[in-house]
Amino acid sequence: MSQLQILAVLVATVALAHWAAKKPVGRIFGGALLVIIFVAVLANVGVVPLARENVPVYNQLLGTAAPISIFMLLLSARLDALTRLGWPLLVMFALAALGTVIGVVMAGLILGASDWMGEWYGPLSGMFAATYIGGGANFNALAFHYEFMQSGNLYAAAVVADHILTVVWIALLLISPTLLSFVLPKRDDMTQALGGEVEQVADQRPSLGDFAMLMALGLGAFVVSGWLSDGIEQVFEIRVPSILVLTTLALILAQFKSISALRGADTLGMYGAYLFLAALGAYCEVAALRETGQIGLLLMVFVTLLLLIHGAVVIVAGRLLKQSPEVVALASATTVGGSTVVLPLVERFGRKDLLLPGVVLGSLGNLAGTYIGFSLVYAIG
Repeated sequence: MSQLQILAVLVATVALAHWAAKKPVGRIFGGALLVIIFVAVLANVGVVPLARENVPVYNQLLGTAAPISIFMLLLSARLDALTRLGWPLLVMFALAALGTVIGVVMAGLILGASDWMGEWYGPLSGMFAATYIGGGANFNALAFHYEFMQSGNLYAAAVVADHILTVVWIALLLISPTLLSFVLPKRDDMTQALGGEVEQVADQRPSLGDFAMLMALGLGAFVVSGWLSDGIEQVFEIRVPSILVLTTLALILAQFKSISALRGADTLGMYGAYLFLAALGAYCEVAALRETGQIGLLLMVFVTLLLLIHGAVVIVAGRLLKQSPEVVALASATTVGGSTVVLPLVERFGRKDLLLPGVVLGSLGNLAGTYIGFSLVYAIG
């Protein structure tokens, strides 16, 4: 199957999910969750390849479409949004990260993981702590350092469990406001800082010139952010994630009226987010569980317990801090999934005011995840 054919199926699936989300039953799930479900089904029955086959179009959507989508959506952001909304999310993010660490430790104790993980108990615990605070890059950083790939089936099972349950958890977060509405306040103390201006621009039909300028800005900023990130690392020996550079460029450009007035940025941004979710759905490989055998099932239980404990900590924290289900879900998403999953949650919740803080906190998790993962390995001994 060619890359163009795969992309055609993904694009058609996004259109189908958008259509289905407008129907009575589809509204319960929302378009974002339906995209994940539809592509996961298509991938597991063989209509499109699974992500483990290293499909270039999936890699491009995950590595390029998602960051550019974030850039598009931030072009209508005001800088005071971060100062107004930062501290509640920062506290929730810190507690969500703590919940991940507690989840790793408790899951290991409950399942006696030190026995069946053997010498890899410490590194694997650190890897899961790192990935559910910062993301997959942190998982791989610890894996390479400890040469975890030499563990054979354990490494394969860990990757499968991580991919499948991350997708499942993000899917649950998309519907979490409905599930958590009985235990958390319906509104938080945040001001929806973007509302009026975004709606005013969205009411106007974008022109070809708007789309041409937005695409030029998005692709150009993506390329420049990569150059700047590499340049900073070479000169100062400090690795600044390119997503942070891209976010900064978007915020600077958004302060110019000629840029923030461009129409269609929200539409392009959310469409890119849906394509990202389509690629994410291909990671949910059910058959891989059978290939990893008993160790795979044990790791699935381990990660499930980890995430449930993480979720419980976040919910209790949200209850004590009187935060809404949307804020609680976003705090969990920025740790478990990172910056890119902020997009579909913001769209699903109708909370564009959470986009900028969510992206920044997701990047913070990416920076902190590796350090916390190594610290946990040393603490476990």
